[in-house]
Amino acid sequence: MRYLTLLVSILLASTVHAQDKQEPIRVCVSKLKNSSLEFVNPTLQRDQLIKAFDRINKSKDVKKGKAAPIQAIPLESTDEPDTDVRNQGCGFVLHTSLVEVQRGLAKISVPPPAAVEIGTSVGDPRAYPADYHSAMVEYRIMRAGSPETWASSQVSGEGQLSEETLLSQLMDQVANRVAAEFRKPHPPALQ
Repeated sequence: MRYLTLLVSILLASTVHAQDKQEPIRVCVSKLKNSSLEFVNPTLQRDQLIKAFDRINKSKDVKKGKAAPIQAIPLESTDEPDTDVRNQGCGFVLHTSLVEVQRGLAKISVPPPAAVEIGTSVGDPRAYPADYHSAMVEYRIMRAGSPETWASSQVSGEGQLSEETLLSQLMDQVANRVAAEFRKPHPPALQ
């Protein structure tokens, strides 16, 4: 009888715990659209974004059921409608666009009118290392089947990094911002 009571209590506890878990949010992730003049691998950056979602899914909030896991599904297109969205059962589509990548063009400081610089010219680009880059990525989240933007923003970064490393860091930022968007309350979808 004791074993039966113990078994029933374990079964009830596991059922209650299973009900605490939230359903995953299925997001189809398109390839990065490159609007900059630099060559980047759009598939690699999409895959970096998907890996960032996987890291987010390992967070304490997701494991404890406080936040829904994000199931990212790769798409082969950039921002065109894709038939795979319906086939994959995605509730949302995430589009990213690389707006700009600049080499060695950090924020140029202009001295105040009374200041005098000796030995360098104002805003001399040689003052920055050759591997200094800045980049900006815009993202747009859409509900599947709707042409309206559900949420959008942009992230930017700069540093003495390779273009690929900088873009990978920006993909991490996009994943964190998108996860935060899913946690915020939004109006329900119009039917």
